[in-house]
Amino acid sequence: ELPAVVLKLGEDAIEADLESLGLTELPAVGTKLGEDAIEADLESLGLTELPAVVLKLGQLTTLVLDGNRLVELPESLSDLSGLTELHCRNNRLRQLPGGLCACHRLEGLFFEGNQLSELPERLGVLGTLRGLEVSRNELCRLPESLTQCVELEGLYCDHNRLEVLPPSLGHMIALEELSLRHNGLTALPASIGMLERLRELRLSHNRLAALPVEIGLLTAVKGLFLDHNRLSSLPAEIGNMASLEDCNLENNKLKSLPGTVVDLANLKGLYLENNQLDTLGFVPAKMAGLRRMSIAGNGLSNAETASLEAAGIELKRPTMKE
Repeated sequence: ELPAVVLKLGEDAIEADLESLGLTELPAVGTKLGEDAIEADLESLGLTELPAVVLKLGQLTTLVLDGNRLVELPESLSDLSGLTELHCRNNRLRQLPGGLCACHRLEGLFFEGNQLSELPERLGVLGTLRGLEVSRNELCRLPESLTQCVELEGLYCDHNRLEVLPPSLGHMIALEELSLRHNGLTALPASIGMLERLRELRLSHNRLAALPVEIGLLTAVKGLFLDHNRLSSLPAEIGNMASLEDCNLENNKLKSLPGTVVDLANLKGLYLENNQLDTLGFVPAKMAGLRRMSIAGNGLSNAETASLEAAGIELKRPTMKE
């Protein structure tokens, strides 16, 4: 049965953290937690299904189910109409219920570390969604309707099986962070240039052979991560990315860099290790802000390497995040 301390929470409970009480299931008497609870933390309780009592908490705004053994969520999740955040990381979910799309106040969905092969086709009806974390799943595509989430600020889809992106990706004009590392992407849609608020673009470990010229329209991007792809050249328009501070191009097939690189006045780190460069094609001394580079695994002359050191540029690899 529930400890007395829980029973004393009564109907005005604001938060119920059952993990700290050592519970592995939610007994029926848990209804005494009260219908006015707005947060429920059921993390790491070994749950295999969502306790029915949770669906009776009509005022619930935050539901945490991380680290359980859930294989599905009920369609009746739609009963939690006031839900704004749903945390369900590191479970065993293979699909999400359509009823999730009836929770029209949702702002954050966190499903990292499951077995999802697809997302609901109607996900785009969640007009208030600001953050979507679906990394480390088995997604092969993103629903086209997702691009209707025009309030979305962060989209995280690392370690999936994505090969293409929705052509209308650029309609998500509020995006500030887009992370698609460790997928199978071969191209980017031209509409990506519409993401005027984008600050971080992470595309490491894909199969990109070229970038669209529209990449140059991303004038707010500070971090561009394109290492471990198949790029053999860069569009000259990359020089228009006026806010760019860190650019990782390691482990590609670059044979040259566009001369417009010198126009990147705010660039501090440029990482070029393991490409096919015989020359940089620009004079580092003309880039006053450039402080860090990696150049090993290319064919640069000793004289050019010496010119980098003379310009006060530190030759080192970036700190990698996986």
